[in-house]
Amino acid sequence: MRSRTLARISAAAFIAVGWTGIAAAAPAAAIFPFEIFDTSGEAPQPDLTERLAMATRVLSEALEKTGRYSPVDLAPFGAEVAATSPRYRCGNCFLPVARQAGAAFAIVPVVHKVSSLISSMDIWILDASSGADVAHLGGQIRGDTAEAYEHGVRFLVRNRLPADDPPDNGAQSK
Repeated sequence: MRSRTLARISAAAFIAVGWTGIAAAAPAAAIFPFEIFDTSGEAPQPDLTERLAMATRVLSEALEKTGRYSPVDLAPFGAEVAATSPRYRCGNCFLPVARQAGAAFAIVPVVHKVSSLISSMDIWILDASSGADVAHLGGQIRGDTAEAYEHGVRFLVRNRLPADDPPDNGAQSK
């Protein structure tokens, strides 16, 4: 009799732990590549493409590290992602790509370069299903260097990402 009770308790514990693990999984997020909106009138830096790619990697890693988002691989959708550029003025044209990639959230980052000294960095998080705004992380960065971009991304995720968990898919706009 004791072995049956022990077996039932063990089974219940196993199921509870399994369900908890499933419930705790971070929602999938389509993190689109950083883009630049350059109104500086200056010639682009020769390392700009690499810097934007680095900022995208840092953003993906920082968001994943929070445990609140699980980045999906957008590489198989390279042509579709490229067709949405510039995302900062395409009217949410990127949402179908995010949904196709199986993401609950679409994350769209952009740097608005005003000069080689001043830029603003914005990261929009949207519900991929409805297009509702979930969060906007924004701030200014000083400098047109890889270090400034990396610092800006880490600062925004650490200090501007809302403290509450992302809402379930289908969330209302804040």
